[in-house]
Amino acid sequence: MFTELNSILNSTPDSFTKGVSLAQAKEKGQLIFLEGLKESLSILIPQEGHTENQAMDFLRDPTVGLRSLYKFVQSSLNSSSSGEDGTEEWGPSVLLVDDISVLLSLGVSARAVLDFSHYCKATVCSQLQGNMVMLVRCDGEDEGDDGDDEGSELLLRGLTHQCSLTLHVQGLPTGYCRDIHGQVEVCWRRRQGDGQHTQKKLFQYKVHDKGASFFARGTSSAVL
Repeated sequence: MFTELNSILNSTPDSFTKGVSLAQAKEKGQLIFLEGLKESLSILIPQEGHTENQAMDFLRDPTVGLRSLYKFVQSSLNSSSSGEDGTEEWGPSVLLVDDISVLLSLGVSARAVLDFSHYCKATVCSQLQGNMVMLVRCDGEDEGDDGDDEGSELLLRGLTHQCSLTLHVQGLPTGYCRDIHGQVEVCWRRRQGDGQHTQKKLFQYKVHDKGASFFARGTSSAVL
């Protein structure tokens, strides 16, 4: 189950460091939010007088793909970026998907999810010069049979190929540690000349009550 399938946030970069009030952003037209759980129930358990959201029609037949969901993203982005309905124009658009792995458990193939991501990238990043952020969960095992296109590993590899920045968060290979909760690998891909340059850095982190601290491997206060 999921509570957030897709949200579109138009904002300046400084908003992410200062914090964003989602309620205020929604009132201003700065945030367009599709609540996946609520919209899914309206299709799976129809109620009289409730209008179904066509963006979720893939729940009836996952084999049809995510064309309607993409159209929802496209129309929402176009309306917000053009300042229709008297809404204020904001900075570059940001598409947030949390988390896209849920679509696999709903019967959508990994290929269809990758197609959805590709078309969103063309609209958000190329056409509108914005950014996309997607969360994908992977337990390291392919969910499908050999040669099946519906595994989480296939989705992870495909999204990794499409993006320019990946953050791979996982626990410590050595197991639980009280002072170090896990590690994150950051990978940048940049075009240089005729080729592509890849840079990787590995950090460790510790989660606190109101945030987290990051540090280079082996530099935790617990080991110094």
